[in-house]
Amino acid sequence: MDYRNLHQMNLYDVFGDSPWTQEDLFLKDRAYMKKICPKQNREMLRWVEDVCDEEEYDGSCMYDEYPDATAMERMADKAYDRAGRPEPEDWSRALLMSLLYDEICYRRNRRREFKQRLYPR
Repeated sequence: MDYRNLHQMNLYDVFGDSPWTQEDLFLKDRAYMKKICPKQNREMLRWVEDVCDEEEYDGSCMYDEYPDATAMERMADKAYDRAGRPEPEDWSRALLMSLLYDEICYRRNRRREFKQRLYPR
C-alpha cells in the first residue's frame, strides 16, 4: 500500500467495505424474493405494505417496543378487507398475518438503523 497518497484515498478502500453495501445487497435480495413469490402472495404483500404505509408515522403502534396484539389484528383486518376476504379463510388469514409481521419487523429494523445513523451514541 502506498502511504504517500493516503490522503487521496477513500476511507473504505483503507478500512474495508462500506456498511451500506451489505444493506444494498439485503434490499436486492429482498426485492428478488418478492419477485419470485407466487402471484397470490405478491398481491397480499401489496395490501400489507399499503396498510403498513398508512401506519408508518411517529408514535405508531407499529413502532412500540411491544406492539399490542389487538392493534396488529386491526392492521391485519384492514389488509384482509382490501384483499376481498379470499378463500380459504383460515389459510389466507394466516399467510396475511405472517406477511404483516415480517413487514413490520423489516420496517422496525430499518427505522432503528436509520435512527442509529442519524443520532450516533
